[in-house]
Amino acid sequence: MAASSPSSSPLPGGGDDARGDTYDEQLAIVRALKSSGAGAERMRVATARLAELKRAGWVPRFTPSRKFAMHSTAAGGSGATGDDAHRDGDDTTAVGEKKRKASRRGGPTVTCPACRQLVKASHPDQFREHLRKCAPDAVSAVAKDQWRDVAAAVDAVEAHEATLLEDARRLSFRDGRTREEVAIALGVSPDRVRSTLRRASRAVPLVADPTPLDVIHEDDDVLVVNKPPGLRFHPVHRFEGNSLLSRAIGHVRRSGRDDDRLDGDAAGDGHAHVPHVVHRLDMDTSGVCVLVKRPELVDGFARQFRGDAGERRAVKEYLAIGVGAAPPGVTGCVVKADWKPPEASGNEQTTAAEFIGVEFTVDAHVGPHASIPEARAVHRPPPTPERIPKRNGSGGDPDAPKPARTDVRIVSSSRVPIDVNDDGDVMQSLTAVLARVRLHTGRTHQIRVHMAHADLPILSDPLYGPHIRWDGASPCADASTSAILPPGVDADVWGGPRWLGRQALHAARLTLRHPETNEEMTFEARAPEDMRGACVALGLDPDAW
Repeated sequence: MAASSPSSSPLPGGGDDARGDTYDEQLAIVRALKSSGAGAERMRVATARLAELKRAGWVPRFTPSRKFAMHSTAAGGSGATGDDAHRDGDDTTAVGEKKRKASRRGGPTVTCPACRQLVKASHPDQFREHLRKCAPDAVSAVAKDQWRDVAAAVDAVEAHEATLLEDARRLSFRDGRTREEVAIALGVSPDRVRSTLRRASRAVPLVADPTPLDVIHEDDDVLVVNKPPGLRFHPVHRFEGNSLLSRAIGHVRRSGRDDDRLDGDAAGDGHAHVPHVVHRLDMDTSGVCVLVKRPELVDGFARQFRGDAGERRAVKEYLAIGVGAAPPGVTGCVVKADWKPPEASGNEQTTAAEFIGVEFTVDAHVGPHASIPEARAVHRPPPTPERIPKRNGSGGDPDAPKPARTDVRIVSSSRVPIDVNDDGDVMQSLTAVLARVRLHTGRTHQIRVHMAHADLPILSDPLYGPHIRWDGASPCADASTSAILPPGVDADVWGGPRWLGRQALHAARLTLRHPETNEEMTFEARAPEDMRGACVALGLDPDAW
């Protein structure tokens, strides 16, 4: 009797060329072919058909029941097509292509408990690969059998994140350990500790402050306010108020523009009434501030402040009171990093009125101060790198001096006599100016550093002020003590209404374009009373512009 061929064993569905209509049928065919020793070509065709049915039905690789997944898909009308798929020609091919594109574009997703990002989860391997990059420590926290189901894996990671957060809080806040010590104790990286604590902090709703705002303009898109001096832009802690953002939250809730929950119910949804911050002012700087209400407009406004390529920059104009030897040069002078103030000519006949209308530009890099971490200083331009790093690339040095440009126009000036010797015999006449300042860039302390570099330091500035330049006072990095006149400073010259306890700097005007309507919007804010009083004490016109 002739021996039977290894490839002649009966196959499910009838015949050697049977094609399964479902994933389970085709899987049985592939297994039968493999056990019967079928040739390579038959195995290739069968496995290709199996892969096609798998893509069409979104079958996970590791689920408790492929039958359940396939039957659920088939019941929803998106199952495999069987032999008819190949007889329907281009129409069926187009449908299959749409399904494959849909699986690449969308499909089931889950929220990662470690980073709160949406992750594709057609099968658990996608979630596991994401975790290996996002939170490697969480991968080992999921049992092997839990990886068969995405929901079970997410639940396991959620429990691991809760335990990690509790331990990180205990070690950081109760035991007072550093981030590096906490990371070693928990067996994770310091960045993992930081991101875990920061994410938990952001989950706490910001507190609404009932203190009213000085509103310049408000509509459904933006809230424009006049920030008072001495008020932080952001709260120190999310559960504390006393910040501009906290007051803005309270204002939006009370106004009832988002919905009708005006009282206690609004506190239940702490994130629903939070305006979006697109720029900031120093705590001690007053003036125009814009907060965006609609999330879809945030990027359009923020790009104007960042000065992205191709974007029209926001026009920011300030009022500053400076006291110095004299405005540098004549109109059109450009003050570079190596600029030195001219030596006094001894001619005291020059009147202060002659400086009104003088314009100059400070074009000098701004970078870290050599000895005061909170301060900045003018630097020479760094050498041009051989390869310019990308905007957000890892090759750039965050502490490297950055280009900065400031335009200054004197709108009012006067003479200020000061005693330069302890015996009081020698007097020097300084020039006080009220300057309109326009920024072309937005570096930290840019106006304050550039005005000091131009020999017109801003009045009462605790880090760069004229009392430091000519009275020998030490810079005060602690803002809590800047309200007190430093010891040894001549109170007759710098005290009284001339001492503001902060830099005499006010954001007077801001011009933007609406991202949707392209409408130009200009907002102005009157200078605060302490600056107006200082102008009067120095003989300057507080209403000059």
